[in-house]
Amino acid sequence: MSSTVKLGDISAKFSEATLDEIFQKAGGTKYTSYKFGPSGKKGDAYLSRVFRITIFGVKAGPDGKDVELEVNTIVKAMPDNLHRRRLFRSVIFFRNEIHFYTKVIPAIEAFQEARQPKPNNPFVEYAKCYASLCDGINDFIVLEDVGQRGYKAPVRQDYIALPDALLTMRTLGRYHGVALAFNALDPKNFEKAASALEETYYGEHTREWYTGFLGLAENVAKDAISKTYPNTKYETIGNNFLQPSLFDDLIDLVSTRSKLSVFGHGDCWTPNFLTSYGDKGQPLSIIIIDFQLARCSSLALDLSFFIYSCTSQELREKHYEELLRAYLDSAQSLITDLGGNAESIISWDSLKAELVQFGRFGCGMGIESLPMTMMEDEEVADLDAIKENAILTDIWNITPFKDPAKQQRLADIFKHAIDQNYIK
Repeated sequence: MSSTVKLGDISAKFSEATLDEIFQKAGGTKYTSYKFGPSGKKGDAYLSRVFRITIFGVKAGPDGKDVELEVNTIVKAMPDNLHRRRLFRSVIFFRNEIHFYTKVIPAIEAFQEARQPKPNNPFVEYAKCYASLCDGINDFIVLEDVGQRGYKAPVRQDYIALPDALLTMRTLGRYHGVALAFNALDPKNFEKAASALEETYYGEHTREWYTGFLGLAENVAKDAISKTYPNTKYETIGNNFLQPSLFDDLIDLVSTRSKLSVFGHGDCWTPNFLTSYGDKGQPLSIIIIDFQLARCSSLALDLSFFIYSCTSQELREKHYEELLRAYLDSAQSLITDLGGNAESIISWDSLKAELVQFGRFGCGMGIESLPMTMMEDEEVADLDAIKENAILTDIWNITPFKDPAKQQRLADIFKHAIDQNYIK
């Protein structure tokens, strides 16, 4: 065990009894010891502290004799710094993610398990949840460390390559597909699960918290567009979009239900799609993590967020339809596997129409996510130095880019969205 980190550092309610609960949930009979591993780097988690714990013990073997078992976990805990906890509204984000893992995932699992005949390839692309506590003070959630199965996050500053983008779209198709089938085939229980999620980002309750930062982000985006596409329709339409009314538009986008509403992820950038790779570097499979911003909303919110935050303009111009087709095929395959009429639930035409109605969300979120994505590690603020009266712009004090390549990357999401008629 580490001499510098103790169980009580995670939470006053995290104890050896918690370790025993985790170990038994993972198939063990009795844990014997544990050790802490390395935590994440600065900038990887604004809303929580992240610990790695390996739990050692035994489980019953096939012959009745005990065999050794090792359980690798990621533990997300509330920030120690109470000012950081207040500033980033950690209580709300923790509650939402815990509800996702303890109410939404079990509902998805029950729905898939109840289907007859059983699906051949049910949706399972998420980490196991071993334990959680949600009281607003001592919150924590314990998840399987899928890194031990070879899954890892891409570098957050990099563009995503086409093979990774296609796999991510197929995985999102399965994640959304199970919700679309659930809603179509068991709407009562779908709505019960959806009611467990709350809007964490865009609502009247977040206006004072967020709009100061949103104004900075709008200025950065306007500057990038004016320098990259001066005196063009992209500058004119982009400036019309980047107005104080944008926050109200974002509220409407997240709160408007449609036929294609799903359990949205809410934070679709590459670090949240952990990928396993083959011997030749080819992406094989993805585990989706970090559901703190999960909401019941149009699937186009996740799609546009991913497309505009993680792909290059070159990839979009050459492969956008291919990416959407991969998503649709994957969603329809799972819906069919679950016994639904895939074409009537989601079609190519309905997907394209949904993106026209909701696709501008990716630009509204992209003006936040792209500056964060392109931030160098040394530019990330020291979150544990946050003072009592700090506001969001003290930490996320973004300014216009000086690097033309960064300006271009931000401006190009508007070019693509305008060309697709998502922003008019």
